[in-house]
Amino acid sequence: MAALNRWLKTYGQLALGLTLLRDHWQSLSASEQTSQAFFRLVIASEALIESPYRQVNDQVKESVDLLRENAQTPIQSILTPSMPIALEQELQMTPSANGAEPSVEAIELAAAVEAPSEAFSNSEQSQEPVASETAQPLPHPAPAPPVTQRGRPHAFVVMPFGRKQGPDGRWIDFNSIYQNLIKPAIEEAGFESFRADEEASSGDILADMFQELLLADLVVADLSIDNANVFYELGIRHALRRRGVVHIQAGRAYMPFDIFNVRTLVYHCDDSGCPDVQFVTKDKQSLVKMIHATWSSERNRTHSPIFSLLTGLPEPDRKALRTPLAEGYWKEYTTLQSLITIAQRQKRIGDVILLAEEVNNPLIKEDIIAEAGSALKSMGNSALALKQYRQGLKINPENVTFRCEEAHHLSRIGQYDEAIVKLEQLLQDIPNCVDATTYLARIYKDLWKQNWIAIEDESQRIRVAYEASFLLQKAIANYLRGYSLDQNQYYPGVNALTLTALLDHLSQSAQQDSGDSDEAAYRSKLSALKGSIRFCLESNLLKAPNDYWAALSLGDLAVCVAESPQQVATAYRKALAVLWNNKFALQATLDQLKLMRLLTFRPEFVQAGIAVLEAGLKRFEQQERLFVHSDAAEMAKPTQVIMFTGHMIDRPDRPKPRFPAAMEAEAGERLEKSLDKLEAGSNSIAIAPGIACGGDILFLEACLKRNMRAEVYLPFEPTQFIRDSVNFAGDQWVERFYAILNHPNLTLHLQPERLGPVPVGDSPYRRNNRWTLYSTLMYDIRRVRLIALWNGQGGDGPGGTADMVQQVQQLGGIVEHIDVTKFDYWQKHTPPVEPIHHAMANSG
Repeated sequence: MAALNRWLKTYGQLALGLTLLRDHWQSLSASEQTSQAFFRLVIASEALIESPYRQVNDQVKESVDLLRENAQTPIQSILTPSMPIALEQELQMTPSANGAEPSVEAIELAAAVEAPSEAFSNSEQSQEPVASETAQPLPHPAPAPPVTQRGRPHAFVVMPFGRKQGPDGRWIDFNSIYQNLIKPAIEEAGFESFRADEEASSGDILADMFQELLLADLVVADLSIDNANVFYELGIRHALRRRGVVHIQAGRAYMPFDIFNVRTLVYHCDDSGCPDVQFVTKDKQSLVKMIHATWSSERNRTHSPIFSLLTGLPEPDRKALRTPLAEGYWKEYTTLQSLITIAQRQKRIGDVILLAEEVNNPLIKEDIIAEAGSALKSMGNSALALKQYRQGLKINPENVTFRCEEAHHLSRIGQYDEAIVKLEQLLQDIPNCVDATTYLARIYKDLWKQNWIAIEDESQRIRVAYEASFLLQKAIANYLRGYSLDQNQYYPGVNALTLTALLDHLSQSAQQDSGDSDEAAYRSKLSALKGSIRFCLESNLLKAPNDYWAALSLGDLAVCVAESPQQVATAYRKALAVLWNNKFALQATLDQLKLMRLLTFRPEFVQAGIAVLEAGLKRFEQQERLFVHSDAAEMAKPTQVIMFTGHMIDRPDRPKPRFPAAMEAEAGERLEKSLDKLEAGSNSIAIAPGIACGGDILFLEACLKRNMRAEVYLPFEPTQFIRDSVNFAGDQWVERFYAILNHPNLTLHLQPERLGPVPVGDSPYRRNNRWTLYSTLMYDIRRVRLIALWNGQGGDGPGGTADMVQQVQQLGGIVEHIDVTKFDYWQKHTPPVEPIHHAMANSG
């Protein structure tokens, strides 16, 4: 009877607790009833229901045991105590909730049983039971905020949350396991660690979780207990991806049959369920080693038992599984794509590099890197584009576009041998890759040009060009190969035709038969190639009338086959009608015609095309001068780029002086000397990551007096920047700030409007330093000089002077250090140090 009474009392308390939670939900306004609030309610309800359930099971077993006069059973030993005492006391004191409003205290206690994080977890959540006398569990560590780890692969952790019992009855503190073992090991292995309770973005929670399981570079699954959610999520990962899973567990005696043969790493727990201090270092290193082994295994290595057994099962196209419900992923992608497009159009290289660097979302890493690489390529910066594509290859070494573009940009910076090797390796893997054959052909064409392009004597130039025609033939062969693979790809076909026509011309100019059968074979194809290319181009223009490359290629075809120069001019005029303002395409075609002119190929026909295109180019440049906001002086590249970083004037409450206000005059003099040393003048540009009182303002004033152009990058709007970094030093500094801000030679760049919000875990000041530095790369880091007004020590916070100096040095920039600790000021204002022996004598 006593057990029955306790049973009835427990369920009465449970009903009252659920009523309180219901009333709390109903008290929320419609705008407050968000998905996160709902799942907090679900988790709180789950925790409330779970505790009495375990208590009732305990009492039932106790009753059965009393009837049978049996000792305590193993089942009874693993059941939890009653619900948390604080909640039980509150429920006992709270009157019936029928028609009554719940007390504030009751609502707070109900909320206290939910998950430590406000984000919905991917695994079961339960409240920690009251500690028994024999085990005093450690408090749960709060989940640390996610820290952005730029450029690292992404690891998603699947595991239970809170404290749970293992199969042997021991409690396991999974939050402590994550914070003290799993997360440190993942980060030491070079990954960005992420667990579902760290998710802060809005969107459909389950959709975001599915996207993680689909797209994460690595999944670490803790299988220490039979948690339904963990095994469900592991099954999803096994079904979606063939590789990239690490299994771990806390020493359980058996594993479920479906995964018993999968290698699982065992780690150690102490009596409180936390990582055992005697083994934690070894366990961490074992996990690091296993992550490395999994990640570095062959790309075709299969880790999923599903893909191992169902060998014909194809891995799904991840992009095809995009869902608008996963806003946490796709909102970031859409925003970044828009910002990169704007930066590309405005030729803001620094924006492109920084935005691509900040991407951590596994769904969009490859796409954004591809966007950034394409943007840098269109801006003509092959060195930076190469860096982007190599970052992409670290993420996915099998990405064909990245492999092609890496080789292409290697050739653009003169590393031809390495580019050829990479393209030939790619063609061994994918023989029908049109882009690879086209890029390889272009490299051989460039190598052929290098043999004769600089020869001034016309007859000698033509002779050498023909003697080096073996390279020309390799270019033709690869262009023909690309065109034969896909005859809708007219670019390799047009180039094959043009180069074959040049080979035929050079052979005739040589006035002797070389006896080369390959040369004769290529020349024999010329007639058939002309008809095929014409058909291909005209077909493409019927499908896409505004395809300016096809229109320009018809002009190129006319140069080779037209019967009169006027036909060439007409073809190029038609191309200009659809070209709009694509200066790059026009310039590329013009350069090709000038190359043909150097070899005296059909001079009248070539000149007719050059005349039309040069007139078109002239019109484009006139439009640029009319409609582009920057004038010619702003567009011109400076002969020297001088960056600055330096200390602010000391705040009144600074304990140890660094840059006192009285040192301003001497700092200004030393800055002037550094600018004189660098011969800074109107042909130089000044760049600063702020207009703070002290070093920034002194530097910018000195540069503007020299009629230098200046660019300033601010992490905030000017009003906020003044409050944080200028106002405390006095009104005169605020006036000087505005004088610089309004100077006609100054261009202001604001981080919030150009780059969007600061990523979680980053600092706006540190981000501003990177943004400023990356923006100078368009001028070539070898021409950049950094003046640092600096004491040589670490800063007061992230993103200070020391941070900027370090970043410039890492990129190979040169630093001009003005050491503030060696100023004359200190000799006048620092009392002399009393010799030790005098001090000891006086004290005696």
